[in-house]
Amino acid sequence: MASNRREFVKETMRAAVACAAPMIIPSRVLGAGGAVPPSERIQMGFIGVGSMGSGHVRGFLQQPDVRIVAICDVSEEARNRNRDVVNNAYGNKDCQTYNDFRELLARKDIDAVLIATPDFWHALIGIEAARQGKSMYLEKPIALSITEAKA
Repeated sequence: MASNRREFVKETMRAAVACAAPMIIPSRVLGAGGAVPPSERIQMGFIGVGSMGSGHVRGFLQQPDVRIVAICDVSEEARNRNRDVVNNAYGNKDCQTYNDFRELLARKDIDAVLIATPDFWHALIGIEAARQGKSMYLEKPIALSITEAKA
């Protein structure tokens, strides 16, 4: 099969792009050196960041396969303090804050939530998280009554 100039240029460009790709795309994006690629990270939201929730935020910041993207608490001070901890750890200002847990749960980009609210909120928030298709870590007790537990 005879090749012409156009085919030669096409093949040369393909080879050049293939050779240059590692220099254009950072290796961490591809998972080189044990780094978790962004597409494999669990996007996580935290609901309730008082004393227990704040400890969980600090713990999950150490997990390379988790990215904390949202914080929800009725206390503005707790929300902002934990948002700042997250943003400082990641070196950006991407973490969003919410006063209403339903707004956080409505986000389609959040894969999982950690619920560390007062006990009487656990069942209600957990049920809504399940309805929204979120994976969750729920502090104990999950419910305060048999009726709540059956819901």
